[in-house]
Amino acid sequence: NLLTNCLAVQRTKEAVKQETLDVILIFGWTPLMCAASVANFAVVRLLLDRGANACFQIDKYTVLMAACTAQASEENILNTVELLLSRNADPNLACRKQMTALMYAARKGYPRVVAFLVAHGSHINAQDENGYTALIWAAQHGHRNVILKLLELGADKNLQTKDEKTAAELAKINKHSEIFSLLSLAASHLQGRYHKTIEQEAICKFLTAVPDHRVGSYSPFDDMEVFLHGLGLEHIRGLLKEQDVSLRQLLTMQKDDLIQVSLLL
Repeated sequence: NLLTNCLAVQRTKEAVKQETLDVILIFGWTPLMCAASVANFAVVRLLLDRGANACFQIDKYTVLMAACTAQASEENILNTVELLLSRNADPNLACRKQMTALMYAARKGYPRVVAFLVAHGSHINAQDENGYTALIWAAQHGHRNVILKLLELGADKNLQTKDEKTAAELAKINKHSEIFSLLSLAASHLQGRYHKTIEQEAICKFLTAVPDHRVGSYSPFDDMEVFLHGLGLEHIRGLLKEQDVSLRQLLTMQKDDLIQVSLLL
């Protein structure tokens, strides 16, 4: 890594001196790509200030992706990513494998970089050519803090890869038992911050807008079905019907009530 860093700095100095900022170096990389790949913030800023192209890509691999895979301190990577985004680097571009910068950062295990990318428009549930999301990449590699951050930001833990594996299943396959437990048991309330607001808004709307005589109905496409569908909970409709639970009752249930009707373990 030290050798790579030194080479990147040396190539950058030569490029600045010769005013060939976007010259193609080894492997088709520019000096900016080299500097970003080791998260050398000072050199990246120098090149950008001199007119280097923050949107450069080689074979669909971008400067931003190079920064997100750097072997450096997360602080340096975060600063470099922030700088590139401020110069109009697109966080949602995908490489030939359909991986985005967010997926690369999640795979490497950089929670602060992941959070920053999502805050600046990265599509959190985007999937690559194999159906992997940022969450699935983090689960496969056992990056607990990245997983916690992604769940907090609203990542969908139920998305599957092309071979029908969820993030939890891949964590189990790769022997990340703590991650498996986290995703399979605790994720429903870790996802709370982002989705809880949506759920509460939905509950308020139904409580104020749905008349009592309609809430208790179980017609084929009734309000209960619509409500559960909106929260992704269609699978519990049969259980609610068996327990003769109306929509209004469901919306006002406490934890003990939910346990009694087997909605919580």
